[in-house]
Amino acid sequence: MAANAVIAAKDLSLTFSTADGPVYALSQVNLEVEEGDFVSFIGPSGCGKTTLLRVIADLEQATSGTITVNGMTPEQARLARAYGYVFQAPALYPWRTVERNVGLPLEIMGLDNAAERIRRNLDLVNLSGFEKKFPWQLSGGMQQRVSIARALAFDPTLLLMDEPFGALDEIVRDKLNQQLLELWERTGKTVVFVTHSIPEAVFLSTKIVVMSPRPGRIIDVIETKLPRNRTLDIRETPEFLKIAHRVREGLKAGHSYED
Repeated sequence: MAANAVIAAKDLSLTFSTADGPVYALSQVNLEVEEGDFVSFIGPSGCGKTTLLRVIADLEQATSGTITVNGMTPEQARLARAYGYVFQAPALYPWRTVERNVGLPLEIMGLDNAAERIRRNLDLVNLSGFEKKFPWQLSGGMQQRVSIARALAFDPTLLLMDEPFGALDEIVRDKLNQQLLELWERTGKTVVFVTHSIPEAVFLSTKIVVMSPRPGRIIDVIETKLPRNRTLDIRETPEFLKIAHRVREGLKAGHSYED
């Protein structure tokens, strides 16, 4: 295991028991995520992308194998507040203002300097001046940026993101992709990101984890080696298209395992 591995999974498997028999969600997953990485999980629906993210977050428990998060078990990492989690939907409380939604984890944890933390994180997601607005007064993209600010409120070292832009239109999604890269550059966080979009995965990531249909296995791990300072124009370059082609071929190869 690399000395600076933030996440390390070895032979990780997860099987759900159902009335219709076992469901094999993950099978023999081996993965390392290093400090400062932006890692995307990509694969077809039902391949275990979100399940793997939930195992990292201690929202699901592996059946076999091992996993550590910041050198701890997922449960210890959760209790140590080692990560922030951004869900597919913003999941904001409609009766709370933007600042009170962002500040909710700080209230629960009883952390000091809440006002300063809220201000700093709203600035990180370009929402300064919207503190007193309610969620219903914001666009979908702005609501998701509030949820990112909330996940960052207690300054975790790791940010887990479960397809946060999937429900947004392409123009808004492109803008948020660019802003997320800028946020990653400014904060130095380690990010693990679930997506169905090949262009999104290639544009955002330092490393792309290609997964097979259920049971979820890792087919390929692709290091992009694109410059950290990238704009949307990079999607037209030969380097970008070559990586996207490799991801696409990996997804096609993974489907060949289906019965």
